[in-house]
Amino acid sequence: MGLFNPGSGTGGQRARAQRLDTLLGIIGVFTFMAVVQTVVLEVRGEPAGTSAVLLAVLLAILYAVWRARKNTGV
Repeated sequence: MGLFNPGSGTGGQRARAQRLDTLLGIIGVFTFMAVVQTVVLEVRGEPAGTSAVLLAVLLAILYAVWRARKNTGV
């Protein structure tokens, strides 16, 4: 099973969808934490560039996983 290829092992489409759901939850939690961190830094007037870049990367990953989950057809 590849690093970002859930479903290439056993279990079929339903198992792939469940693995993607789990990945969505994990990435979603970290994305939410990055949103909170970025907002807090901005409100305090501290530099938030790194935090904003991290947030953008996490949002891109979240979107990619969400699209992969949507395309499972389950």
